[in-house]
Amino acid sequence: MLVLAACRNESGPANIAIAAEDARAAKLAVVKDAVVPYFPPMRVEKGDWLEGHPEDGQTFAEYLTAEPTLPTAERKTIYIQPVGTFTAEQKKILQLTADYMAAFYGLPVRLGRDRKLGDVPAAMTRVQYPNNRQLRTAYFLDTLLPKLLLPDAAALICFTSSDLYPDDQWNYVFGQATLENRVGVYSLYRLSEKSKDGKAFDKFLDRTLKIAMHETGHMFSFRHCTKYDCLMSGSNHLGGIDRRPLDVCPECMAKIAWGLNYDPVERYKALAAFWDKNGRPDEAKKNLSMAATVEAATNKRS
Repeated sequence: MLVLAACRNESGPANIAIAAEDARAAKLAVVKDAVVPYFPPMRVEKGDWLEGHPEDGQTFAEYLTAEPTLPTAERKTIYIQPVGTFTAEQKKILQLTADYMAAFYGLPVRLGRDRKLGDVPAAMTRVQYPNNRQLRTAYFLDTLLPKLLLPDAAALICFTSSDLYPDDQWNYVFGQATLENRVGVYSLYRLSEKSKDGKAFDKFLDRTLKIAMHETGHMFSFRHCTKYDCLMSGSNHLGGIDRRPLDVCPECMAKIAWGLNYDPVERYKALAAFWDKNGRPDEAKKNLSMAATVEAATNKRS
């Protein structure tokens, strides 16, 4: 079976108390509707995640009452830890992912130095034909990463150059995260490919950004999105990942704004600055347009 990612959905203690009447939530409920035209409704194609995994999704209103796991004043930094041996291209991808993560979630992000894989127990490895040594995600989630989790970490994200599998019933996964331990592991192994149009690096980057932002969203209690074509929509193959946008839909944008206290206008401008710096003017233009749309909606409401 081919899957994008598996997420352990253990419930942890709520980090916040949700008031029955939340002024910020009421404001965001209006603001999110302003960017609806930028996101087409969910379209399920043959072989897509929703075809085999029917889900109800999660609206902004549902998120407010879900007791989400969120950063706190003491725990607000996202740490990215590379584990394995990486090429120069992969290292560049990881640096850009850290930069995008900071703009995307509005939290401090720290990219650590490469860490050697070391000796992995035989029970946590297997070999797939012809000579692909895979690592079981439990080795990272249960053994390695909890030891590296710092007190101020909202999340610890591990990137590895090795291929991953969650158990013997699966062929592989691109990543897996756990809410309980605030850790996740993602693989770069299957994300790059040769491209005839000279866009191989951009495709590699986009896939990495989508998986990293998606799985980190799960660590903040975001469920899969089923209402719109959204970065938080489930995908179970590379084609599905490639179809997804590089940002979240209106419902999920409101979750980020409310849960992480991140102003939508500021966020869209930060994303635009990232894309402008990295030579993607179309993405920058789209984010600036959404910033202006949200600003106009906010002023109108005032």
